[in-house]
Amino acid sequence: MKYKYKTHTQFKKTRDEVLLEYCDGKKVLHIGATDSPYTEQKFSDNLLLHTKIQKKASELLGIDIDKDSIDFLCKKGVDNIIEFNMNNLKELNFEPEIIIFGETIEHLMNQEIALSILKKSMNKDTKLLVSTPNAMWLNKIIDTFKFQEIQHTDHKMIFSYATIKNLFETNGFVLDTLYFTFLNRKREGGTKFFKKCFCKIFMGFSETIVAVIKLA
Repeated sequence: MKYKYKTHTQFKKTRDEVLLEYCDGKKVLHIGATDSPYTEQKFSDNLLLHTKIQKKASELLGIDIDKDSIDFLCKKGVDNIIEFNMNNLKELNFEPEIIIFGETIEHLMNQEIALSILKKSMNKDTKLLVSTPNAMWLNKIIDTFKFQEIQHTDHKMIFSYATIKNLFETNGFVLDTLYFTFLNRKREGGTKFFKKCFCKIFMGFSETIVAVIKLA
């Protein structure tokens, strides 16, 4: 079956730009909030997503299972992250308008279990924002010409527009909007600048996708 990008597909320069727009003035649950194992470096570089959301959201709660990273952030004054396993979300006394599920789904062995847990924490007005690497990222296509594939050692799956749409829609969700974008970094070289300009036209080759998901 052919999948053509619909009118609800857009290009944005950075992932955080997308996420922060949705979090502005909202009650937000941030899953995997420490961004472990990069917590200390991202905090030092002012790239930690959680602290950016904190400046935008009306109310914010972060959950994570990495106690060391949580302790580090607490010492730095970030006091709205708790040690909590997302498998127990129904026990969390927090009803978010926005759920951030960033760079996590590709690490899971069974995505459907995670989606069933998330679904129980949502209502018809909740928006789930899922960001994940794009299978069609230009770098990955270039790598095939070198007879190689570079992947994170803990990634179990990689998604495209069609596969993430299928995954959620077969599990009782609907894809509201999908953004093609790039991760935020401290510095960008000329090559990265060129790729962003290229992907602004041919957005399907972007580094990252952000899916805005609602209940069906």
